[in-house]
Amino acid sequence: MSAENPGLTRQIFQDLTSIGRVPLLLLILVLGSALGVVYVTQQTRVAIAHHDQLLMEREQLEVEWRNQLLEEHALSEHSRVEAMARQDQNMIRPDSRREVIVSQ
Repeated sequence: MSAENPGLTRQIFQDLTSIGRVPLLLLILVLGSALGVVYVTQQTRVAIAHHDQLLMEREQLEVEWRNQLLEEHALSEHSRVEAMARQDQNMIRPDSRREVIVSQ
């Protein structure tokens, strides 16, 4: 039986290299194509996951930007600025007798 294996292996190799060239080539091409599909599918999944992550990050940044704008508007309100000037700097609004109008 061990004597037949090298002969059988040799016979299969000869058949593949002589008669079965086209089917062997087609088999290799089909396997290569299948591996290519698997690779491209995996790369697509990775790209989609990365895109989704970037979209979530963009949404978080937009929310933070809106909050910053709201905070800026709240901090720059005239009444707040005036109250801080009165409390921190002891500033008061001048009355009409103390107002000085400068013209060119």
